[in-house]
Amino acid sequence: MPTINFNCPNCEKKDKITLMGESYGLFEKKCKECGTAIELNVENNELKETRIKKKYLPKIKTKVPDDYQKYDFKEEEGKKNKKHFWVKMISFLILSASIMGLMTGGSLYYAPEQFSNSEDIKINLIVENKTDYIDFAIITVDNKETNQSYLGNGTYNIFLKPGKYKIEVSAEGHKNSIMAVYIPPQDSDLSLIDYNTGLEGVNRFTFELEEGEGNITLDENTYLKMLNWCPILILLFSLVGVWGSWITYTLQSYKNAQIGAFFSIMAMGFLIIGPLLGIIALILLPKIKKNFTGHFKK
Repeated sequence: MPTINFNCPNCEKKDKITLMGESYGLFEKKCKECGTAIELNVENNELKETRIKKKYLPKIKTKVPDDYQKYDFKEEEGKKNKKHFWVKMISFLILSASIMGLMTGGSLYYAPEQFSNSEDIKINLIVENKTDYIDFAIITVDNKETNQSYLGNGTYNIFLKPGKYKIEVSAEGHKNSIMAVYIPPQDSDLSLIDYNTGLEGVNRFTFELEEGEGNITLDENTYLKMLNWCPILILLFSLVGVWGSWITYTLQSYKNAQIGAFFSIMAMGFLIIGPLLGIIALILLPKIKKNFTGHFKK
């Protein structure tokens, strides 16, 4: 039984193989050092060739099944453009509503005390006590007496330009009643259709006097409360909306995008238009929910 010495073609480690009664053929031996499978070509008990055994990968059928859906690059590109369109559209809606809110808040914040160039507006003042109307009342505006006309049933007419005023009504045997009001720009004789009266809190104000001496302060009208508090809140809500539009455009957080859209509604831009745009954006947001960063989708 001849023994044939050889070197591993991979690591050059010396090794040997003993032939068991055969003098020629292709023999296989695994290297003890590196584990490489080695093929030995022997003829007449002599080594002719040493090589590393090749590994043959099984052949895999490459035929595509007939029912396999082909990838449509044009269709995928169209879907991608459609996604970008909705992202831009919703971001634009939120941004527009927020900018309207900024403009509305700024205009309220810098609203003038009085609109000197506007026409005089007829203001209806209803003066009464707990039991009856008061016929002989004295009306002052910003501590100055003003021209007034009495129409009966406790109704007095005065004329003022749009703006902020402090109206004080006094009558004999009653406490002076003071009300701070803001008269918004409006038609000169604004009234309800069915009644020939003004709108309460707009160009019609009711003073209920109490018996006794001293002064009482009535609640401000709604417009003045809005003028005092709303501008700052509107500006803050609008800034949150602007931030939300950026979050939506960059697809950072779905929840924060919803918050931004909600506050763009609360900003009350141009009274109705801004909230309407914000509501549309909030309704459309689910269309792009899957495009947002994964851990913010829920």
